[in-house]
Amino acid sequence: MYYPAVIDVRHYFRTTEFIVNVSVSVYVFFTGTAPLFVGGFSDVYGNRRHLYLIALSLFVVPSVVCALVKNVWVLIAMRSLQACGSSSTQCLGAGVISDIYVPTERGRAYGIMYLGFYIGDLGGPIIGGYLTESLGFKWIFWLLASLGCILFLIIFFFLPETFRRNNISSSLQLSYTLKQAFQKVNPLIPLKLLRFPNVALKIVYMSSIWAFMYVQNVIIPTFSDTYKLSSFTIGLTFLAPGIGYLIGSVIGGRYSDYVLAKYESDHDGQSYPEVRLKSIWIGSILIPISYCAFGWLLQFKINLIFPIIAMFIGGTGSLFVFNSTITYLVDSYPEFSASAIALSDFIPCTLATAYIIMTVPIRNAIGIGWLFTILASINLLSISCIILVYFKGKNWREKQNTNGNL
Repeated sequence: MYYPAVIDVRHYFRTTEFIVNVSVSVYVFFTGTAPLFVGGFSDVYGNRRHLYLIALSLFVVPSVVCALVKNVWVLIAMRSLQACGSSSTQCLGAGVISDIYVPTERGRAYGIMYLGFYIGDLGGPIIGGYLTESLGFKWIFWLLASLGCILFLIIFFFLPETFRRNNISSSLQLSYTLKQAFQKVNPLIPLKLLRFPNVALKIVYMSSIWAFMYVQNVIIPTFSDTYKLSSFTIGLTFLAPGIGYLIGSVIGGRYSDYVLAKYESDHDGQSYPEVRLKSIWIGSILIPISYCAFGWLLQFKINLIFPIIAMFIGGTGSLFVFNSTITYLVDSYPEFSASAIALSDFIPCTLATAYIIMTVPIRNAIGIGWLFTILASINLLSISCIILVYFKGKNWREKQNTNGNL
């Protein structure tokens, strides 16, 4: 909802494009940081329901302050807290799905969960653009606060606690040393998962995809200058990647489960998590091609319909990949599902913070076409990481479980 309003925010606070992008980047940074606390605590002590309520409270209160604020730096601070509240729900959702679904159902379940997220991505910019144009951007925060209150009540009255301490498959257990580490609920402890190469390489690849998505999000509002669009029309432009996210999430989740189930049917019901990665190759091809094309279409100011098509294809490919790789992490480490998801958000979001801040200087220096060409090149190189996980991940995980140490 905030993206279509960034031009109005800049004018209202009489600040620069760089400072407004900082208000976006800090939100992204804390979106990745907060789940490290929540994910680790949730996996050790359970209490997913209580953490949901705390997170929603932390979302609602800063949203109200954002609606009243007169200073851009206070706005940035409150958006940081807002991000902490909203982002925690993602790793908690992953934990709930791990609690109540078996592996062959998780891909579809994550598809449904991310469908909800990307319905927000689809409708949020339209609503945000309309509110900005008709009532002013501060009504975005009043609406968000109201929605947060509604969600708080739904969780309070209808969501039971799902965490179970006996839901872990013995064949997939990590070492006792790792469990002892998590007992301290140190938010930095989930970073120890990076010592497992299948986790680290997967996150490297996903970070290259997040770069496209976040740089694209801060570029779209500049269509007001390039294509002379209003705030509401810019909001409508976000429909292109949003619909792609929806389609990629649903189809990707179902296809991921299909690939795993087919393998099991051909191998007497036996499978392993890396099999699921067979489902990502379609998306991994679409992503660099579509986003590179997007950059050059904007560079030469080609008719808006063509960048919109490129965004749609890129969004579809991105979520096609996301669903399988996230489900792979949960299948590999089900007892630390929330922490694994928190970690997979933390690294890409931290890097995305830098991407967003550097977007304007790099675009001004070399042009938007070369900016996306560089990002596409990084993404193509990082595909080798996920290929390594596909071929070597099973052996790596077996050594982790056998050695019994970090």
